[in-house]
Amino acid sequence: MNFPIVEFPWFGNGNIVALIAIIHVLISHGVAIGATAIVVSTEYYAMQTKNAKLDQLAKQMTKWIVIITTTIGAMTGVGIWLSTMVIQPDSIGSLLRIFFWAWVTEWVIFIGEVVLLLIYYYTWEKWKEGRKKQKHLNIGITLSIFSWLTMAIITGILAAKLTPGRWMETLSFWNAFFNPTYLPSLAFRTFLAVTLTISLFTIFVRLFVKDEDVRPQLFRIFSIWGAISLPATFVFGLWYLKSIPEQAAKLIVWSTGLPEQTFNVLNIFAFVLIVVFLAWLVIRPKKLPIVLALAMFVSAIGFIGEFEVVRESVRKPYIIYNYMYVNGITKAKAEAMNREGYLAHSTIAKVKEITDENKLEAGREIYLGQCLACHTIDGWRSKRALANRLDGWSQETIKSFIPNMHNVRPMMPPFVGTEEELEALAAYLYKVVNEQN
Repeated sequence: MNFPIVEFPWFGNGNIVALIAIIHVLISHGVAIGATAIVVSTEYYAMQTKNAKLDQLAKQMTKWIVIITTTIGAMTGVGIWLSTMVIQPDSIGSLLRIFFWAWVTEWVIFIGEVVLLLIYYYTWEKWKEGRKKQKHLNIGITLSIFSWLTMAIITGILAAKLTPGRWMETLSFWNAFFNPTYLPSLAFRTFLAVTLTISLFTIFVRLFVKDEDVRPQLFRIFSIWGAISLPATFVFGLWYLKSIPEQAAKLIVWSTGLPEQTFNVLNIFAFVLIVVFLAWLVIRPKKLPIVLALAMFVSAIGFIGEFEVVRESVRKPYIIYNYMYVNGITKAKAEAMNREGYLAHSTIAKVKEITDENKLEAGREIYLGQCLACHTIDGWRSKRALANRLDGWSQETIKSFIPNMHNVRPMMPPFVGTEEELEALAAYLYKVVNEQN
């Protein structure tokens, strides 16, 4: 504990970060990246076919890209920074030391992306013909590239948390950034963004685009992109899965909280659903059922939620693989803490030495530093709520389990601290669990 603790006792600290991240990924991938590429493609097709109605539809889609990305997208982007800085400060501090200039570069590109997006939308009517229209299209292409570049940089940082690669030996920025899962993750996310856009936007096109001549043409563009992006997402997704650590792969089903059979059935169903959906766009674009479009919309949100939860969870017991545990303790410092005491190494702990009088207070300090990252005392996620998990356990049973928990459940980091600190944590947990039950 090197930083003040912020606690969300019922919802859970990790769930706060996950909720904001899921919304942000839906917007950054499905709107800023995927939708921009499709809009530019639509403008190009409208230019080639001299279809003014389709061109205006592309403009309307761009309007919603501007509104969504500059409001919800911007707020959730800042929200990720704020939430992770107060909930996972050790992790963010380590990543900033490694990737400071990468983040600076990403911010500069993002500013350029916003400027290009505004130029692209507000010059649509001014640059409508001839060479000016081609200039406008070039702005759109540049915008698409800038949107993708922001993802290309962030992906290097996110992938390094799971596979830091040779950085552990060299401490080199380049080894950290171009880590073993960087390319498969980037390729997967690129085509996922397009697939996500098609899934999210189709229901709105189906409901609100009334022109029966224009709507099928836009669906045709969706189907062409889908024919490319769906198989590419599947292939690069398999490449990504083959690249992650073996232990991480074993945690995929566990991290969803679903039984393995249910997990398999749901994902197979979702894949078949999108194949049927894309085939329908090709064969009968004028008769696309609203129910099918809505099912794709819901499935897309569900998949992104599942993907983000899995991506974060499979790193456990680490937050930066093989370097820092999910509770912010580095592997390098764990041995010293076991010898000298966790509280002695905690910058903000109010208790440094344990006595009979402060044992429960010390136990709470240890709980906040080592357990809070994943667990709550009570809360909506009963599997993470210690009042449920430890119900009926004696204090001695809790004490006996804690030093061995990482062997029984490999996704949990090992307890770090002295025998006295172990007793204090067990006493505190026994007290609060029995107060809740």
